Amino acid sequence: MTDAVDLPAGSAGEQTTSGRPSGSSNWWAIFSMMLGVAALISAELLPVSMLTQMAEGLSISAGVAGQMISVTAATAMMAGLLIPGLFKQTDRRRLILCFTAMMIVACLITAAAQSIWLLMASRVVLGIAIGGFWALLTAVAMQLVPAARVAAAFSIIFSGVSLALVVAAPLGSYLGGLYGWRVVFVAVALIAVAVLLLQWLTLPSVAGGRQESTGGMGEVLTRPGVKLAFLAMLLSFTGNQMLYIYMRPYMEHYLNFNIEQISFSWVLFGIASFVGATFTGVLAHRAFKQILVGMPLAMLVVALLLLAGAQMHWLAYLLIAIWGFFGAVLPIIWSTWITKALPDAADSAGGLYSAALQVAAIGGAMISGALIDLSGISTNLITTAALMAITLVLTLLSLRVRHADN
Repeated sequence: MTDAVDLPAGSAGEQTTSGRPSGSSNWWAIFSMMLGVAALISAELLPVSMLTQMAEGLSISAGVAGQMISVTAATAMMAGLLIPGLFKQTDRRRLILCFTAMMIVACLITAAAQSIWLLMASRVVLGIAIGGFWALLTAVAMQLVPAARVAAAFSIIFSGVSLALVVAAPLGSYLGGLYGWRVVFVAVALIAVAVLLLQWLTLPSVAGGRQESTGGMGEVLTRPGVKLAFLAMLLSFTGNQMLYIYMRPYMEHYLNFNIEQISFSWVLFGIASFVGATFTGVLAHRAFKQILVGMPLAMLVVALLLLAGAQMHWLAYLLIAIWGFFGAVLPIIWSTWITKALPDAADSAGGLYSAALQVAAIGGAMISGALIDLSGISTNLITTAALMAITLVLTLLSLRVRHADN
């Protein structure tokens, strides 16, 4: 029996555009993409750890300053949807380098900003870079390594997310306190210059449009099971954001953790996240469907068990770490799904993937914030579990539809 999501023989997922044989890999290029992800996520999330300082420096309220995150996410969502179609034939290497350069410019503008409008303009530039980078990432990775190594490549690339989450926020907060938030953004820009140089040296030419079906995103969504899968993807990302964004209030107000316990919890979360990003590639190659289905089921159980954390702190530590692990697995396994289910439409699928990430970030924050204000943290946990239950059902239905079609 044929696996519903297996790549067909000789599929585009095994092609390269740099003249390399399909059995070779460009791991330095993959490493440069990982550093690009780490730098982008750091630039996006740094305002979270320095929000008060930035608000004071620009003489605005913390609430207004917080809109930096929303502006970045909304712009990234639109960029992710538009860029694959607008630049179909453009060399993906040039686009990746352009997006990294835009991040450098955005950080420097942020560092120099004397008004909220200039600050927001810099976040728009950053949002375009983030949305475009995420939209093209899957298609580029597919052409840097042979099909059998794509999941491993994603593990390396997405470890950049874990690196940013573990390092950027605490280090940014610490350095911002010592030298000021403007210096921190200049430092990120300088790091990004090094990343840009590495990308320029290692990324091969990746022709645009070579793998792409002609129907674009609309055609991709009409394929059997794909619409269900993308809805499952969106809900899983949203559920993860709902719990992650308000993990600190959960620790403080639900578990009554002190600062040492909170710090220890974040260390466990970060370590587990890094482990998840590091080993998912190997596991996905051997048990892709099992992870795709088991992931929302495990996160459903964890969300519900977190309700018991106030009575058993040892359990809360364990569950927070497990959530960090699966939070890192989510983007890798769904990126791998794109390479298996839609190898001929990776650009369009990547645009939808990028948009799903940003919609989840915005929607997750809004939904969980409203739930916590109205009914408390426990309601947020229950709602997160419900979203994961729906994700599980949609994932199973998608696999069944695709299997029946094949």
